Amino acid sequence: MKKILPILVGVLLGLCGLGVLAGGVQLALLGGSFYYIVAGILMLAGGILAIRRSLLALVLVWVLLVFTALWAFWEVGTDFWQLVPRLVTFLVIALVLTAISPWLNGWNRYLKTSTTSLLAAVPALCLVVIGYNMFQPHATVEPSGKPADVVEPQAAATSGNDWTAYGRNTMGDRFVQFDQINKKNVQDLKVAWTFRTGDMAINGAEYQGTPLKVDDTLYLCTPFSKIFALDAVSGKQKWIFDPKAVENAGNKGWKRCRGLGYFDEAQASVAAPASDAPAGAVSSPAAASCRKRIITTTIDARLMAVDATTGEACQDFGDHGAVDLLVGLGPNAPGDYYPTSAPLVAGDVIIVGGKLNDNLTTGEPSGVIRGYDVRSGKLLWAWDPIDPTRGSRPLKPGEIYPPESPNFWGTASYDPKLGLAYIPTGNQTPDFWNGNRHPGSDEYNDSIVALDVKTGVDKWHFRTANHDMFDYDVSAQPILYDLPNKAGGTTPVVIAMTKRGQIFVLDRRDGKPVFPVEERPVATDGMPGMHISPTQPYSQLSVGAERLKESDMWGATVFDQLYCRVQFKEMRWEGEFTPLVEGQRSLIYPGYYGGVNWGGGAVDTSTGTLIVNDIRMAQWGRFIKRETAKATGLKPSTEGEYSEQLGTPWGVERSMFVSPVGVPCFKPPFGSMTAIDLTSGKVRWQVPMGSIQDAPVHGVVPGVYMPLGMPTMGGPLVTKGGLTFFHGTLDYYIRALDNDTGKELWRGRLPVGGQGAPMSYVGADGKQYVVVTVGGATRTGTNDNRGDYVIAYALPAAK
Repeated sequence: MKKILPILVGVLLGLCGLGVLAGGVQLALLGGSFYYIVAGILMLAGGILAIRRSLLALVLVWVLLVFTALWAFWEVGTDFWQLVPRLVTFLVIALVLTAISPWLNGWNRYLKTSTTSLLAAVPALCLVVIGYNMFQPHATVEPSGKPADVVEPQAAATSGNDWTAYGRNTMGDRFVQFDQINKKNVQDLKVAWTFRTGDMAINGAEYQGTPLKVDDTLYLCTPFSKIFALDAVSGKQKWIFDPKAVENAGNKGWKRCRGLGYFDEAQASVAAPASDAPAGAVSSPAAASCRKRIITTTIDARLMAVDATTGEACQDFGDHGAVDLLVGLGPNAPGDYYPTSAPLVAGDVIIVGGKLNDNLTTGEPSGVIRGYDVRSGKLLWAWDPIDPTRGSRPLKPGEIYPPESPNFWGTASYDPKLGLAYIPTGNQTPDFWNGNRHPGSDEYNDSIVALDVKTGVDKWHFRTANHDMFDYDVSAQPILYDLPNKAGGTTPVVIAMTKRGQIFVLDRRDGKPVFPVEERPVATDGMPGMHISPTQPYSQLSVGAERLKESDMWGATVFDQLYCRVQFKEMRWEGEFTPLVEGQRSLIYPGYYGGVNWGGGAVDTSTGTLIVNDIRMAQWGRFIKRETAKATGLKPSTEGEYSEQLGTPWGVERSMFVSPVGVPCFKPPFGSMTAIDLTSGKVRWQVPMGSIQDAPVHGVVPGVYMPLGMPTMGGPLVTKGGLTFFHGTLDYYIRALDNDTGKELWRGRLPVGGQGAPMSYVGADGKQYVVVTVGGATRTGTNDNRGDYVIAYALPAAK
């Protein structure tokens, strides 16, 4: 064994060295780092010397370790997760060679057992330290240690105990003034009750909803468009409304209901006198049976009103409680168009948009945004980017809304003082080929549009991307906030969070940026026929939008990190908006999942702090001839790795940028939570969100809690108790973070993963509750580990 083991170690080390050397030469020829050539030569030489049982093998591996450590700290500083793949392999090599050094020729002449033990202790101790730190969170931006200043002591003081809109209110700030659950006692939080809807999140269904709470009742919807009313204290069912949604080819694999709307006739009568009713509104009072109504949409494209007390359809609304949203959308709409997000109840007007299929074909239905009377269901106005001045002008017989316009599939916000609704828009599909865009599409794609809720006419719009060609829809609900200014007053702003990771803060009266925005040059070397903008808007505020470079490439080991560096250098990458071409892959970062997706953020209105989660997943893409795709076996879909983009010159192939072992090819975190001081624009802290514990890699679930920071979904809840609650991670937890530091103060295990955003209220028993809907982590691709849970948390009763 003493003779054989050095030979075996030498062979393995030599083979690894050959691989690193070959990859290093390839990387260097691509203009990358020369480090791997040197490392490969040293590994190969060390392997040969180990086979010969020469003590020089030990010298070489220690030279390699020191050289690697100096290079690693020079290249990435003290970034822990960047150092891990650079150092661990060589620490292991040094430890193994040191351990077998007594079996190398000449050991007795130069070394003693005590010296060898001391040498071996160095890499062993380093590995122990690294191993320990792999199970600790590593903040991307460390907190200053100074608590945030309180800018509004009475924030939300008059908001009551309820949660009456998707983002708690129509401002979408997701902030509650309750502090019964706070930093000091959150560790005592327990499950108060659990409810099972019976609608399992399987076959493409996802629980992404945030419930409403009004008076003593909690209201929630399932991915199959059913509505449940529960007792807010006990969680017991009061009623269920089943709209009998029809499954079709369009919604078969994509079922969601992210939220509901609520209307109270008594409150509306006080807030909006009849004289201020929108043009065309029905002024007669609602029927006694539906003075409080829940507004919902269905996956078969209906808008419905339900009595909040009884769960019966409001017969005075539309056709016995329902409005057909396919009217006016043309023959391609059935199966292609349906809402997935919460409708906005803006005073007496319901504002809705809908989902359209991405990337399948041209000729998709209109992305028209429509306003309906909340009492009668009558269409009041329609706004479309291709015909933005239509307003209340009805369609002529046989006319349809202009097809192929950007749609609105997220949730809007509403300022009752200004009478404006703030709409986040998407993009004209297909997403990746923009040579066929209509002028109105280019003007209004990826925008925040301020619509007058009375007329449906836009007062202003702000575009967050020019001539989008990467599916950078604005999907997050805009947050309306009154920002303290230097004059001692406040500026009404709208906060637009984008998939690009850019956060635009605009004056909500006129759309002018409050934080600086500049147009920066971007690459334009795309395919003939593309309409590529030479500049793109960049805000002073952003999360996860730093430009990737070669040293940011990552992997579980030095080997797949090298692979990722080679792949990065082989791709087209001239920064964000590097155009797609045929053949060669272009890197896409931030990716089309975000940045900030539909879950959005929250504002602690007491301190003026924006808290937002993001996704950091680079992708690659390239154009491909459809006949080539067919010949290579690529299967077309709207969400998968290949889309046909019929009606355009090219299909598009795209995928995640990952290593052969299935881990991302770029540095962690892959999802984070960030706190931004809105008075200064500075990041107060940024921490990774989520561990690898429940995230399968090639079908293998790690089962260990390693808080790397994984892609997130859903959004946060912020409380005056100094806490941020979040459960949209790939592991099965709900967490409470300290608003001042981002430190995790409490973590509760969930039965499956979650995707929605938590909400909170005070029940009739005087307790503060935090509620989540939990149906499984996002897009698992299987029906395993799915659920139908509604879970409420509260502090236990005092003994």
